[in-house]
Formats: sequence, structure tokens, C-alpha cells
Amino acid sequence: MNYQEFLTNIKTQLSSRIDTDLTLDIQTFTKNNGTHYDGLVIMQPNLNVSPTIYLMPYYHRYLEGVCLEDIYEDILATYHANLPKEDFDTSIFTDYKKAASRIVMRLVSYKCNEELLKDIPHYRYQDLAIIFYCLLSADQYNQANILIHNEHLSLWNVTADSLYHAALINTPKLLPYELISMQSFLSEHHPDFIKEIEDCEVTIYILTNHYRTNGATVILYEDLLRQLAEKFQQDFLLLPSSIHEVLLIPVDSADSEDLSRYTRMVQEVNETQLADDEILSDHAYYFSRITGQLSYEPKAASAK
Repeated sequence: MNYQEFLTNIKTQLSSRIDTDLTLDIQTFTKNNGTHYDGLVIMQPNLNVSPTIYLMPYYHRYLEGVCLEDIYEDILATYHANLPKEDFDTSIFTDYKKAASRIVMRLVSYKCNEELLKDIPHYRYQDLAIIFYCLLSADQYNQANILIHNEHLSLWNVTADSLYHAALINTPKLLPYELISMQSFLSEHHPDFIKEIEDCEVTIYILTNHYRTNGATVILYEDLLRQLAEKFQQDFLLLPSSIHEVLLIPVDSADSEDLSRYTRMVQEVNETQLADDEILSDHAYYFSRITGQLSYEPKAASAK
């Protein structure tokens, strides 16, 4: 069974297993970096919102030998477990006075999202783009948010600058940063790899947000990179390992050869380890304590 046949099968089988007053549909959603995902949406007549269940992971499970009956049951169980208990209050988003305290920013690749950026307010940052969302909820498992389009600026009668200034305040509050050493992270999640990191000649830190989702955005938090450099008493290399986190490597100084070497590492991870929608950048960066700037070009001078 190919993927399209699988989608047809899912829609047919689940339609026969839900109440007749429910509406089931499979929709295609455009996500980060121009990727597309097919999601199952089951709407109840008394609710204006429903969880979206992406189907490609289920197709992979089918190819691995999981029987279709188990897949049907898992999808329905996931739907019921995530079904909201009440309507979404649309005024939270239509009334800017209510939305303003929920405006947050996110970093994405500029090159990979050029088509999307035509329709949404954004700012350039290095080779990246800063975009904006209305954050509805966040926990350790996921974030519920609405991407802000140009049409929303007209609806709210606000400017992109207004979004940016609101996001600068809101994002650190709603999604506070987290800095953890690679050794501590591996001790918690992958203890089998501790020996490898102990043998590493450099100290590596993971910088993300509290929920570790879309956490690379924390590098935009006001004065955070400078504060971390002061904490290390060193400059540092910054490796955008995904949209969810960046890696920091404190150094006394670095040259173009160092930056090129780490850039190749970032590119290799992008090509071999990440899903397309998780890639942030194919460059390593250098943060200088002297200039307080993040850039592609390192400064050879030590910041001692």
C-alpha cells in the first residue's frame, strides 16, 4: 500500500468508526521550511477547534509492520486524549488588546521560507528570519499557536514594529530560556553516551527554552548572549543544531578555519540527522564579548 492509498484507507475506515454527527477530513498543512504534512481533522458540531493528527508517522509504523487495526485505534485514542473540552475563545486572537500579551517570536531559515515570508510580517536576522505567533498554550509536549499574517496587522491596525516590541517582552516571559551542559543533558537522557562526552576536548552547552520546542529563538532574548559570554568569561561559538536549540562552545578566540570546521559539522547534522522542518541554518556563528555581536566572521582577538 503506497502513501496515498494509506490516506484513503485511514479516511474510509475511521469515518465508519466515529459518530455520524462528526466530520472527518484529511488536510495538507504547510509547515516550517516549506514542508507539507497531511493531518487528520475530526470536527465535533459543538466545538470550533480540534486536534490535528499528522499521518506520516503512522504510515512509517505501517511500513514497519504495525497492523492497520492498531493504527486505527491509536489515532482515535490520540484524538480523544487531545480533544478540547470547550470552544476556543476567538476573541483572544481577533482583539489585539487580548492578543498583545501572547505575541511571541520565532526564528526560522530565511532561504527555506521565502514563499511564506511574502505573506507574514518578519525581520531579517543574519541568514534567518524572525516571525511572529500568538501563543495560546505551551507545555512540555507541544505548543498551540497561530501564525500571524499580514492580514492580521490590518485587522488589528498595528505595525510589524508593534509585534516585535511585544514579542521582545513576551517571549522570554512565556518561554524562558534554559542553559544546560551537554554532560548533564546526556546524564539525564542518554547515559550510555556519557563516556564519549567526557573524552571531548571542548565544553558544550545546550541553549533552548523551558519546553525545548522552537528553543533556538532564545538567542534573540535581549542581552542574553552577552550575559552568557560574561558568565563563561569567554567568547563562544554558536551552532544552530535545530530550530529547537543551539549549542554553545566557549572559546578564548577563533579564526575562519575554526568557524568553517564547525559550519561543516552543522551542515552534516542537517543532512543526516534532522527532519527538513527542523533545520534552522547551515552556518556556525561566533559571539564576541568585545563587540557584543553574533556574526559569521570570528574575531581572532582574545576577550580575556
